[in-house]
Formats: sequence, C-alpha cells, structure tokens
Amino acid sequence: MKINSVKIISLLFFILSAFYLYTAYQIQVFSFDEDAPFNAKTFPIYLGYTGMFFAGLKIVLPDRKPIKVDPTNLEFKKTILLVITIIIYGATILKVGFFLSTSLFLVFSYYFLGERRWKYIIIFSFPFVGIFMYLLHGVLQVYLRDPLLKYIGIMG
Repeated sequence: MKINSVKIISLLFFILSAFYLYTAYQIQVFSFDEDAPFNAKTFPIYLGYTGMFFAGLKIVLPDRKPIKVDPTNLEFKKTILLVITIIIYGATILKVGFFLSTSLFLVFSYYFLGERRWKYIIIFSFPFVGIFMYLLHGVLQVYLRDPLLKYIGIMG
C-alpha cells in the first residue's frame, strides 16, 4: 500500500474524530435530561462515530485515482482567516451567547470564503441561526445559555 497525503489527512481526521468523541462523552447533561432520546451529547457522539467511520473507510479502502494537488492553487490566506475566525468564535460563544456569536461567525466565514453579496450573507446567517436556535430550544427542548438574548428579554 502506497501512503499518500490523502491517507495521512484521513488518519489525522480519524484521530481528531476520536478526540471529539472522547470529549463528547465528557459533556454533562442535566439529571432530567439523561434518559431523553436527544440531549446535549447525543449529536456530538454520533458525529464523532461518523467521522471515525468515514475516515477509517478512506484509510482502509484503496484510492481509485490518486489526487495530484498543486500547492500554488491552495488558498492559505482564506484557510488561516477561517481558523482565526473559528478560534474567536470558540472564545466568545460563552460570553456573547450562541445567537450572536454563531451569526457573526457565519457572516465572517462567508465573507472570508469569497461571498460579497451582503443580502445573502445576512439572510443565510442571522435567520438560519434563529431558526436553528428555535428548533433546539423550542422543539427539542435543548437549552442554550444565551446572555444577550436573556438581556434583551427574548429568552428567560
């Protein structure tokens, strides 16, 4: 078996998914939520297993067509800006809250990835996060602490 960059990246993704799965099992849930079919750790656990499964398949199965990547075509600036945005998002989500930090994360991500039509950037960030938050909080009863929405009186 020939080792190529795709196999190495798949191995790194497998390790990252395994670490994510380990941390997903460390998530604490409320006592009344432990036996619920869907709680705060359900989706992260499934996501960790899914990532390990697909990364494992990519490692084990042979490549039909090896991919040749020209490093001059890679956009390192966009990648670095996106990673910085992710770090800032992770650092601010507890202080600012899910709604505003996730919406701003999406706005900056869309902009850094090349979208310049502000109408679409706004439409695909704030309303989608609001709908997602409603589904989590209103339908699935998964509580997300959001200091900003609590301060302005939307959430209690």
